[in-house]
Amino acid sequence: MGSLSLRAVSFDLDGTLYDYDRHRVHLLPSLLRHPRVLLAYKDAVTALRGQRSPNLRAELDRRVGAAVGLPPEIARQALDRTVYGAWVSSFSPGILRPGVKALLDALDRAGVPRVVVSDHPAERKLQGLGLGGWAAVVDAEAVGAFKPLPDALEAAAAKLALPSSAIVHIGDREDTDGGMAQAAGATSLILGRDFTRFDQLNALLLGAKA
Repeated sequence: MGSLSLRAVSFDLDGTLYDYDRHRVHLLPSLLRHPRVLLAYKDAVTALRGQRSPNLRAELDRRVGAAVGLPPEIARQALDRTVYGAWVSSFSPGILRPGVKALLDALDRAGVPRVVVSDHPAERKLQGLGLGGWAAVVDAEAVGAFKPLPDALEAAAAKLALPSSAIVHIGDREDTDGGMAQAAGATSLILGRDFTRFDQLNALLLGAKA
């Protein structure tokens, strides 16, 4: 894949631009104050994949509350303290995967627009990571359809005024990121399947030497 055919790149955030599992270990004390809520949240997200909802956050609150025996508004407060609070506020440039900044700078120099397509709200996380310059930031939760449904990637393509087939999507999960790209008619490059380092990804996208 050379730069001449590269029209736009989208990036998953969690697990792709930073190491999700390594970062989570440092937050276990604060996150584990609500272990049942967090497990129910993970299960609810998994169950909602493949379904569309006009208000995914409200549906998550309802399902999490039902699973742990809490009213939806109390479940929402617990999620706001953990998933949408402590987790999001913990982001810093130090957790970025090596080579991410260099790749983003190379894309900018090449004039290739870049977007983020994440399952969950990403703006505050990107600010914490020190990553700006995005042509669009789309989260599937706001769109109403988690990956692997193509809605979020199609929304990003619309913001770029491009067909979704013109986008190369970078992610860390073949089932969600790869599935979304395939459903949208886009190309995907998956961490662990197509590349293991971001300098290798630079080479795949722009022909740089790995």
